[in-house]
Amino acid sequence: MTGRWTGSLPRHLGPGAATAIYIGVILGSGIFVAPSVVSATGAGPAGSSLLWLLGAVVAVSGASCYAECAARLPHSGGFFVFHREAFGPAVAFVGGWAAIFVTYPASIAAIALVLASYLRELTGLDIADRAVAAFAILLAAAVNVAGLKTGPRAQVAITAAKVSALAIVAAAALFAGGAAPAAPAPREVPQGAWLAAAVLVLWTYEGWSDVTLLAGEVREPGRHLGRAVLVGTAILFVTYALVQAAVDAVLPDASSSTRPVADAAAAAFGPGGGRLVAGLVVLSTLGSIQAVILTVSRLGYAMSREGAFVPWFGALHPTLGTPVRATAAMTAASLVYLASSSFREIVTYFTFSVWIFYGLTAVAVLLLRRRGVGDPPAWRAPLGVVPSAIVLVTGALMSGQLVRQRPRDALVGAAVLLASLPVYAWVRRRVTSPGAASRPR
Repeated sequence: MTGRWTGSLPRHLGPGAATAIYIGVILGSGIFVAPSVVSATGAGPAGSSLLWLLGAVVAVSGASCYAECAARLPHSGGFFVFHREAFGPAVAFVGGWAAIFVTYPASIAAIALVLASYLRELTGLDIADRAVAAFAILLAAAVNVAGLKTGPRAQVAITAAKVSALAIVAAAALFAGGAAPAAPAPREVPQGAWLAAAVLVLWTYEGWSDVTLLAGEVREPGRHLGRAVLVGTAILFVTYALVQAAVDAVLPDASSSTRPVADAAAAAFGPGGGRLVAGLVVLSTLGSIQAVILTVSRLGYAMSREGAFVPWFGALHPTLGTPVRATAAMTAASLVYLASSSFREIVTYFTFSVWIFYGLTAVAVLLLRRRGVGDPPAWRAPLGVVPSAIVLVTGALMSGQLVRQRPRDALVGAAVLLASLPVYAWVRRRVTSPGAASRPR
């Protein structure tokens, strides 16, 4: 490495790292609250497992679409690269702009606050949540910029630890619970319980698109990314279903708990069980923050090198070899949201748009196939058009429901997205990509 900020990211990630990063982004705090909402459906053990399986099917369908796009266009930047090729630079810019400046940094801030609240419970110390959350974000960023292999290695270790620990705790609680506890008095299933459970289950699988942001660093991405999403989703489903079974076996009325996994552990192992789960949440959320910063920094890097972002952010550190500037920008944006008391409201404005961009990728893979881009790909999403159809139907249902429930939020979110088009026009006039002329196709 020379003494100047240049270069491109090498292909240094194998299938194990890709799988760990895929799981690490997804497995955060959702599984620690979702089981109670699933229990509220009254579906029983088989029905609950089926609901988790359906969530896994949606996740693997969407992730397969992204993985095939990455096999055809194996460059850093993920959906930005796919949408640019399929729909043109304006659509790609809108999605990338919303991701870098709104959805990802706000999500990182929200996850960090969850980490801080559980760390306070774990330690018993009276600590300021926002200060702890800021430290967690800065720590994750420091790990990612310390070296090309440092972030992925940390992610492999954290993912292995949190999946193993969560599965062991759930299995032990299930075993300690023995026979199912006495069922509570039958009660009517609340209206909308199934919809609420479906939304929350899909949320626990959220993040299945992010690993393709690293496609430019994965060795043989066509083969390894496809396998990573299949293996990773299978591991997540088994873990989630096991946790759900443990909660239902230990808690007589799991649907009334706001902290079902912690309550189940406390019921099975005593007060120490709740603290153990608090430690698991801290580990899971820290791993999720680290994985998101790792992957999304590559989006800013790719957009800069494509001329859709300030070129200054598209360079690598001369000795570390990492996109330090792009990582710093993502970290700074996350800290800004963390300092805002109303950033959670901002997230709701863009909730519905996430599925719009998922749907765009589901269409993009079909367009890339039809145009023969990247043929023959090393990996194709299985079952032809079925994965795209599943994502499009799910996206339509989710976005439609969210628009009906929060029409004002959806309108504000759409307006902000449209407002990025003048920004795009300005960027195209002002910014020249350093590598645009030789951009790989």
